[in-house]
Amino acid sequence: MRHNKDKKSLNRTSSHRKAMLSNMVTSLFRRERIQTSRRKAKEARRVAERMITYAKKGDLASRRQAARVVRDKKVLQKLFDNIGPRFADRDGGYTRVLKMARRSGDNTDMALLELLPKDAKKRGKKQSMKNYRKIEIPEDPVKAREKKMQEEAEEKRKEEEAEAAEKKKEEEEKKAEAEKASEAEEEEAQEAGKEEEAEEAVEEKEEEEDSGGGDETAEEEEEKKEE
Repeated sequence: MRHNKDKKSLNRTSSHRKAMLSNMVTSLFRRERIQTSRRKAKEARRVAERMITYAKKGDLASRRQAARVVRDKKVLQKLFDNIGPRFADRDGGYTRVLKMARRSGDNTDMALLELLPKDAKKRGKKQSMKNYRKIEIPEDPVKAREKKMQEEAEEKRKEEEAEAAEKKKEEEEKKAEAEKASEAEEEEAQEAGKEEEAEEAVEEKEEEEDSGGGDETAEEEEEKKEE
């Protein structure tokens, strides 16, 4: 008899099934979205929601219970620091299973298992099956985060390039000003040298004139003595 056996064996032994579900749940918390068969997704959802309930409690005993399934320390830290507080105001229903096209090859029913976003609204009254709703698959949160990081890096790179260009322009302006100042100093020095040369020439000329006048007076005195 199958009394109190509500789990699916998934055609695996107990140890294999536990290891597989542990890996699936760890990947779900790391990437926040996984693609698998519909039967595996429904079984993994049960384990994942139990782990999120432990994360909401946040005590040491709950952390040890979750660590038996989530073996990766970084993922466990993310579970208790980010994912648990995200669903603090939500009573169950932390994940959803979206049906996808059948897998080519073995025609297996495929599904997308993902965590609900932070701003997800609670479901209201169930609608009739006659009114089909269009399900929009949201963007992968990890890819969105990577895209945002790339945009921030691009903006930072542009800012750094603009700052480098501005600094280069300032340096060129300072260099041009220094060159102009040095040219002005050289011109002033040349003008001062020319003035000094002119003054020296005038002094030499005056000295020559003075020496010539002295010779003439000496000759005149000699002529007077002879007379």
